[in-house]
Amino acid sequence: MRVPTKFAHPLFFPDGQMRDTLPDEPFPRLLKHVPFYYDIVHIPPLPWEEIERSLPALVALWREEKEELELCFARRDRRAARSPIVRGLSYLLSALCWLNGQPATNVVRWEEMVAALPYKPANAVERLQFIFDRPDLYPAFVQLHELFVETEKLAGKQIAMKKRMTP
Repeated sequence: MRVPTKFAHPLFFPDGQMRDTLPDEPFPRLLKHVPFYYDIVHIPPLPWEEIERSLPALVALWREEKEELELCFARRDRRAARSPIVRGLSYLLSALCWLNGQPATNVVRWEEMVAALPYKPANAVERLQFIFDRPDLYPAFVQLHELFVETEKLAGKQIAMKKRMTP
């Protein structure tokens, strides 16, 4: 199946194709197989409308990748680190959009997409650019982890504010 043009970034979809058959896995595990799956297909419940459920699940998925990355970098295996970093980067882009109540819409032009978000870590575009440029380096992993920590804090703040405003 062909990836929609706005999602066909070569880092995430090198051949421009999505898998035709997907495993039957619960939310958000399909993201391990198809980056931005929920942003592309828009199957209810929409994760950006239920951030109190979706963002913690996405962070848990990142923690799995983080453990694998720690092992890769301990072995100094940059080649093995590339796939989990790219998956983590896709999780972060989705998380940032979902935090702002919207799906990821244009991964090919991710800089503009992230720049337009009101809630994001400081200097997010520049820091993400560093990761995009060098996804298999240890400093990129550290930067990605820090961006996740900051995004998780922003999510906690947004969820708390949402609860306070809901009667």
